[in-house]
Amino acid sequence: MQKAKHIFINGRFLLQPPTGVNRFAYELCQTLLNAGLEFTIICPRKEIHSDYNITNWNIKQWLSGPSHLWEQLFLPLFFIFLKKPYLLINFTGIGPILISQKIITIHDLAFMYNPNWYTKIYRWLYRILTPWSARTSKAILTVSEFSKSEIQRLLGIKGSRIYVLYNALPTIFLKLNAKRYPRPQQNPYILAVSSMDPRKNFQKLVEAFMQLKNSSLDLCIIGAQNAIYSFNQDKDIYKSENRIHWLGRLTDEQLAQYYQHAACFIYPSLYEGFGIPPLEAMLFGCPVLVSDIPVFKEVYADAVRYADPSNSVDIALKIENMLSNNKEVEELIKCGYDRVNSFSWKDSGKKLMDLIQDIH
Repeated sequence: MQKAKHIFINGRFLLQPPTGVNRFAYELCQTLLNAGLEFTIICPRKEIHSDYNITNWNIKQWLSGPSHLWEQLFLPLFFIFLKKPYLLINFTGIGPILISQKIITIHDLAFMYNPNWYTKIYRWLYRILTPWSARTSKAILTVSEFSKSEIQRLLGIKGSRIYVLYNALPTIFLKLNAKRYPRPQQNPYILAVSSMDPRKNFQKLVEAFMQLKNSSLDLCIIGAQNAIYSFNQDKDIYKSENRIHWLGRLTDEQLAQYYQHAACFIYPSLYEGFGIPPLEAMLFGCPVLVSDIPVFKEVYADAVRYADPSNSVDIALKIENMLSNNKEVEELIKCGYDRVNSFSWKDSGKKLMDLIQDIH
């Protein structure tokens, strides 16, 4: 009789701030724990980021070293000495290529869709490691049907090996939304939240903002820069207007404050696997405008308004039309609440539990 496999989860994400794909990892770990699955988180022997609530988590810290070196070399060493069957789940990326007893997660393939958005070393590394890891994994997780189709198209992976687990709201925001915060600044403002990444399309966003007839509006942009992106914030268009506020990375509570008081939320991204900030904005009652790209039609349906991300005139026009129509704003807010409730970590966790059981 085959022995049951011990479940391990790659906990490298615990050393990083809980944003983006790290939230996906954290929420699914917590969901699996709540569902009664026994597993061990294995992470480098470094300080875990203080923003994670890891009460009752079974964490084993193993060796230390630079992030990718630890994942590709030191983490496999742990399993060489492990004398029992195992399955390693990786929620934030490719995982160690030397391990075949694994599930990996590919959130999107933006680095293949447009390599120029990334630094040369990043795109070179991931062009080699991602296909390799995908071919040797037991299964691949992703966050939308669109991303599933991209994995099939760009990596040649059979659809039967790819499992869609939708994102849902970070649970911390459900608690923060119960509070009321003071307005974070004097002028009314449009809000954008994302990493400082070329595919987030900041140039067209700023161009559109400058075309708005309402000169009393500000533009607030929240998000930190990551070294993997080729984004340059020093270009003239990014620094030419004092009504544009680059706020960097904020705490969750500060972010909730900005969401609560925004006139609207704009997400003109050129390419996404899911795109979770619009979902966060909907929770806080923001009307939302997003790019007219396939993944957003899948994820957000009729709960948002759409604009051509390559056309700043169209973005500006859609912003003005939305903000000048109170009835439309009310309708979008109501549809947004409904859409938020259509995604849950519990549903995604159940799909993952079923997959783990099948591989077991």
